Amino acid sequence: MALQAEVIDEINAETDKTAREAWAAHPESGGFAFAFRLTMVPMGVFLRTYLLRGGLLGGRGAFKDSVNAWAGAFIKEAKCYELVCADKEKAIIESRDFD
Repeated sequence: MALQAEVIDEINAETDKTAREAWAAHPESGGFAFAFRLTMVPMGVFLRTYLLRGGLLGGRGAFKDSVNAWAGAFIKEAKCYELVCADKEKAIIESRDFD
């Protein structure tokens, strides 16, 4: 069984890869487009997995699966937003405050 830290690192690496691929596919998109995608894509994923794929009839387990799918989509979109819109210098300055 993998350690929790290993699993988190693996998930982080996979979502980074997916976010970079998505950003490379649409580099012309601006901040508003990614802000819109940040809210609407995860909601669409949740609705697709919960309503259209019959998760509504699947009980608590299907709801958990839908929430996990929503979280995965949100993480990917948040990383895309970060790649495009984040002010790198501000993040570096804020990270120095914690040292």
